Amino acid sequence: MEKKCKNKKCQRSLTEGYKHKYCENCRNEQVKRIKDTGKAALGVVVLVGGTALSIATKGKINPKK
Repeated sequence: MEKKCKNKKCQRSLTEGYKHKYCENCRNEQVKRIKDTGKAALGVVVLVGGTALSIATKGKINPKK
């Protein structure tokens, strides 16, 4: 029986003895999606954290000194 990539849009044939369920291309796309999501989440955390810090200190922190 021929093994195929589990991605419904891809369905590429996988070589005999290939140990992963998804082909190399689909695995790389998954990793890229996870990294992009992490970067977006980090950006939101920095934005919200900076705003909260500014409100908590009432703007008394001056990074130019």
